[in-house]
Parts: sequence; structure tokens; C-alpha cells
Amino acid sequence: MSLRALVEARLATAQLLDALVDVVAIGKASREMASDVRSVLGERVCRQFTVCDQASASSGEALADVVVGEHPIPGAGSLEAGERLVAFLTAPTEADCTLFLLSGGASSLCVAPSFPLTLADLRGLWDAALTSGVDITTLNKIRAATSSIAGGGVLRSVHTNRSESFILVDNVISGARWVASSMTYDYRPERDEVRALLGEINLAGTSLGERIVAGFEHRRSLMAAPIRSRHENVVLAEPAMMLRSTIDEAARRGYRVVDMGGRVHGDVELVSGHWKEILQREMKSDDHVALVGVGEVTVRVRGFGKGGRCQEFAWSMSNVLADLGREAAFVARSSDGRDFIEGVGGAWVDHATKDRARMMGFDWSVVMETNDSYTALLALDELLVGGHTGWNLCDVYVALI
Repeated sequence: MSLRALVEARLATAQLLDALVDVVAIGKASREMASDVRSVLGERVCRQFTVCDQASASSGEALADVVVGEHPIPGAGSLEAGERLVAFLTAPTEADCTLFLLSGGASSLCVAPSFPLTLADLRGLWDAALTSGVDITTLNKIRAATSSIAGGGVLRSVHTNRSESFILVDNVISGARWVASSMTYDYRPERDEVRALLGEINLAGTSLGERIVAGFEHRRSLMAAPIRSRHENVVLAEPAMMLRSTIDEAARRGYRVVDMGGRVHGDVELVSGHWKEILQREMKSDDHVALVGVGEVTVRVRGFGKGGRCQEFAWSMSNVLADLGREAAFVARSSDGRDFIEGVGGAWVDHATKDRARMMGFDWSVVMETNDSYTALLALDELLVGGHTGWNLCDVYVALI
């Protein structure tokens, strides 16, 4: 998959190849997306503002117009990014169009919490979402409802006559609409919806929950301002493209492929149970079978161990593979190269992982209950090395018999 080719095709479709453009790139793939736009448009890029994570900041040349935010929990850099974003958009420009390049991670890398919310409150919101096990769309709705830039708030600061968003989709539940907390989609929920969302993360009636409601009320006045630009949102790439690529590769290698779809999501234990049913059905033949899916499973954090979505899914599947009675393997890999822990891109397991773990003193159930998959998989040497990839299209999951 060529990001540059996708960018050039979208620029042509949007009739921007001959336009003067201001570029705003935010997310884990922001550096790569901005670089490809510059390589196509050249001097027609008037100004550029980029917000990235630490992993991509260290790759390539250092640029004065790059702000490094924190992920997955916003920090001081994220707050600075939000302030500088608004200043960039409201500054005088000769551009015909403001081009937003949005990818996963933008929700935490660039923030502007609505008064009276603080960075500490955003951390509390993240902790509550992690403990409750809600999906990323629910979290992003709350983020958007209490932000002066998310949920379309940023469009109130755009001064060019036209604006466009190219989006790398990493949300398999609700698509481009909720990448970057719906930054360039208008979102104006009612108070009852906000309170219902707080109930889902167990913050209803708490002091933090009431501050979130206050932030929502303050945001309502900000959202009353008109949008001056003519805006359009465009999908640049989505998980289905990664699914198709993986299916084609499995077929090329001689596997009979079972397409598990581009929307694999939900509680990791429930998803593992579904994959177990399919594996048991498919193993009745003597074929070499590959189950392929992409998505983003949900982990309910109950313990104090270390891990990530892919590591937790792989550990859960090691129990499934142990009972199949056939040689089998499973891999879960994050497309952005980081499965929550720096340097870890995911994990693999096979039919013998559970037995090997037991011989090393690891109880499968205890590891699962304490969310300590990283420790066990590290000892087993079954982690996948991670690193910045320049993509962010959720995770890819493959089970092989």
C-alpha cells in the first residue's frame, strides 16, 4: 500500500493539485501524510502545522512547525498543540484551502478541554474509560462533547473559504466519523446524551462527571459560532484495505481463507470465544486454513499488570489453540507498530504456548485476570518487535491451522 499514491489521487479528486494549501496534520501518521502532500504539491503548500507522537517525532528531520503531544493520555505537549492549532488557523494566510490530515491518536495528541476541565480531568476520563471497558467511540464522544476543537469545534477557527479533511480510519466501529474525536465533523449532543455517556464509564454523579457536564455546557456557547469555510471529509485509507491485502497474502501462501471481516471488536474474551467456534468448525477439514480479520478488541482492565490489546487477544487465544488438537498459531499486530507499550507491535502464540507458560510458572488464568500478558509473553519470547510504521489502520488478526 502506497500512502503517497493515495494522497495524490485524493488531491486530484478534490481538485487541489493547483490550489494554494495550508496543511494541518495531526495523529500518529501525521509526519508521513504531511510529507506526501508536500511531495505532491511542492511550493503550493503555503504553511504547515503538524502534531505527532514521540515515536514519529524522532524519525526524519526536525521541523520547527512540529509539536509533540502525549499518547494515549494527553499531557502538556498535547495542550500546547491545541493552543498552537487555533493560533495557526486564525493567522493571516494566502491559502485557498485548509487541508486537515487526520490519523489515529489525534484525540490525545492535540487537546483543548472546555472550561473548567483540566489535563488532570482528561487523565481521569481515560482511567474511567479503561476500567469500564467501553469502546473507543464512546470515549471519543465524551472527549468531543467537552472540547473546544473536537466535534467540529476546530472548524470555527478556519479562515480559508474552503477546507478538506483526509482521514486514515482506525475506528472499525463507527468509521471516519469518530477518528480524532470527530475533529472535523459537527457534534452537538444534548445534555441527556452526555449524562448517558458518563453513566457508561461510571462517572455519573461523581465530581469529575459534574465537571465534564460543566465543560459540555461551556462548549455549547462556543459551538454557536458559524462555520465560515466550505468543508468536506474524505476517507484516505481504512481497515478494509489492510484486510484485503492480508487475505490476498494468505491465499498466495496456499491457505483457504476465512474472512472474519473488517469490524472485529468487542470484549477480548467474547471475541476469542467467537474465533474458537469458527476454528473448531473449520478444522474438520484437512485444509491449511487462515482466519483473517482486522479491528480493535476491547480490554477491561481489572489488574495491575502490563499489556496491550494485541497482547491480551493473543494470550486469550493461546487457551483456544491449546484445545484444538491441531498445530495452530495466532498473531495480533498493531498497524501503527505500537501495542500500548513502546517497542511492542503485538504478539503471537501457538498451540503449545499455554503448556510452555505453565512450565515456566505462569498460570494462564492469573495472567488473564491481572492483565499481565506482556510479562508472560516477554518471558516466552512471543512478543512482536514494534516501531513507528507511518500507518494507523487498527489491528490485524490472523489464526492459522
